[in-house]
Amino acid sequence: MTMAMTTEPTEKYSAQTALPYSPAELGAFHRFHAYDWDKDEDFQSGVRTIASQAQSTPSFSETLKMKQYYFSTRLNTRINLDNYLAWRKHLEQPTDDPNIHIFKRFDQYDFDNDVKFQQGLPSFIGQLIKEGKNTLDKAALQKEITKAKAFYYARFIELFDFPAYLTWKDMEKSQAAPACPYAHLWQNKGKGTGNDLSEDSQKFLTTTPPVSTGALQVHIHSPATQNKLTGVRLAKISQSIADVKEKKSITSVFWTANTGQSTKDERDPESEIVTKDEKWFSGGVVGSGITSEGDSAANKELLRQYYSLVDQLSTLSTKHDKPVVSVIDGIVTLSAAYLAFGTGGQRVITENATLAFTPLLSIEPSANQVTNAFAGLYLLSQIQSAAASEVRPLPKGVGHYLAFCPDYILRGPDLKKLGLADFFISSSKKKDIEEAILSVAGCPPPHTTQAIRMALNAEVVYPGPAKIDVWKSEIQECFGEANSVEDIVSNLERYSNSWSKSIREYIASLDPVMAKLLFKGIVDASKLESFREVAQLEYRLSQRYSEYLATKLSGESVDKNIDSFFAPLDEEKEIFTFPFAEWLQAHQDQDIEATTSSEADSTSAVPSDHPKIPGVDFSDPEAIKSCPFLSAKKTETGAPTHPPSDHPAIPGVDFSDPEAMKACPFLSAKKTEPAVAPVVAEAPKSNGTMPSDHPQIPGVDFSDPEAIKACPFLSAKSRE
Repeated sequence: MTMAMTTEPTEKYSAQTALPYSPAELGAFHRFHAYDWDKDEDFQSGVRTIASQAQSTPSFSETLKMKQYYFSTRLNTRINLDNYLAWRKHLEQPTDDPNIHIFKRFDQYDFDNDVKFQQGLPSFIGQLIKEGKNTLDKAALQKEITKAKAFYYARFIELFDFPAYLTWKDMEKSQAAPACPYAHLWQNKGKGTGNDLSEDSQKFLTTTPPVSTGALQVHIHSPATQNKLTGVRLAKISQSIADVKEKKSITSVFWTANTGQSTKDERDPESEIVTKDEKWFSGGVVGSGITSEGDSAANKELLRQYYSLVDQLSTLSTKHDKPVVSVIDGIVTLSAAYLAFGTGGQRVITENATLAFTPLLSIEPSANQVTNAFAGLYLLSQIQSAAASEVRPLPKGVGHYLAFCPDYILRGPDLKKLGLADFFISSSKKKDIEEAILSVAGCPPPHTTQAIRMALNAEVVYPGPAKIDVWKSEIQECFGEANSVEDIVSNLERYSNSWSKSIREYIASLDPVMAKLLFKGIVDASKLESFREVAQLEYRLSQRYSEYLATKLSGESVDKNIDSFFAPLDEEKEIFTFPFAEWLQAHQDQDIEATTSSEADSTSAVPSDHPKIPGVDFSDPEAIKSCPFLSAKKTETGAPTHPPSDHPAIPGVDFSDPEAMKACPFLSAKKTEPAVAPVVAEAPKSNGTMPSDHPQIPGVDFSDPEAIKACPFLSAKSRE
């Protein structure tokens, strides 16, 4: 791209960059210059003492010498004042230089919302790809985009000297840089965790179309429900992307989720480092807790919705050249795994992303998860196929290993190695990733995917070694040559370690028919080519196995012929054509939170005496969680702190001990009665910051600023 801009002399900028000081001396100048003298009480006390004795205020030169002496004696850093003053003069740019004002206006210009610039950006990105610059590092990519912005700004806004701007920008960075030469190793240079919108009780989903041409942003935000996907939620996601394939202005879909905030306490430096999985990309596909008579029909409907949405997303990437970019920053439950890892798009994971193909001891399964005994078959078949064809350096049989290895959590390194993720980034860089993707997503098909990959490649980091490599040879030996589940068990018996024992015990705990179906299902699915083919196989196995279990439980004789389970079903042809629009219209009044009420925290039920708070909808679990009233109610509903008056005397038992009370069968029987008398609260104290119409909340003292800060009423008032 040719830069049609003015080129005034830049000697004064380049001349200032050559200073005759060592890096150590420059670092000392930075520390001396940035030191907060006003807050150093020892230094200020010394200055006051000297001023009192001299009966005059020290001059600038005298104060500077005091600082030099203090820095040398107290902080053990010598400063050459002549050199420091010369360096300081170098920092001071002339305020009358008009270039500086133009440079700052250029930095502040809103390119994101300039329609004309956004319309021209795709051709620039396409040119980079044609020139083979699709593997630029982050700094080089940013420089190329800055060039495009400068060209546009100079042509349509105001002329300015771009080479001089680059020199000025480098000087700004050097002045702001820390003295430590290794600062890049410990400083968090990310811009935050990205588009984690505050909870909106009226919306589970937020979509943002591009200004002109670019990515449709789809953001789900219900961490209070672990972002679980009900039928209504699946339908809303489907409707939000329904017209993407027809709209030329939308080149891609950028899918993110608010996975919640970490509640990790400050770790004792002497304690063992333990990973705490508490962020949720999705807690799975869940039903609405209907009666057992309707479970089969409702379950089939939910599976149809799930497969239809996955197919809808996959089609965008594979048939319309409109990639789906997913940023996965939390736990993915297996029943929703295809939405994260199976859409055929660009899958970006962080250190918080996890997946497991077998039940986990650390996570209690939801009671209303969609029933699918063969969930994840498509991903397992893809892994198995990649290992068999040596597309990836994986041990043969790894698909079967993942299906039968108990309590095995796949994290970043394993997800990347197995081919379930394309890019690994730090969660602190989510905002950087968002900006990078949106800045290049305007590039039209067929170059959109390459442009997005170019932006993502500039941000990736090494995820670390994969845990699966530890057992690579054992997996190859035990699973690679096995032709049946019995072969796997026989091969595992050669090893007398806990790894072998745990897998054998898990296989033994499975229904033998289920284990055989899973083994054969992975073998057959790995030979299929498309998601649709594998999903149909998964669906028929799931339905036939459910029928088998129902027949077995009824006491009737069952057909254990494994091949019969694989015969196609007529209904499986309809699993990709769910009528979301019509269905959603009939169910649009359904409360999306009600379907997960059994999973919610005990505070999700609003008591009848809850005060009315303007502007706050307590059907939202996040609003309930932050309510100070419900925190106060915990003291009313909690376990009794002393035995009731009618408690029998038991010799030798001290009921002032809470543990003794907890074990008492009498108190267990008393649970149906009120545990303690209701708390009678005083009127809340006012500190002058509360409005007169603030509701009375029992047990909460609003003279405490922290209580006021947490109050949703005051948050609502600030918006009115």
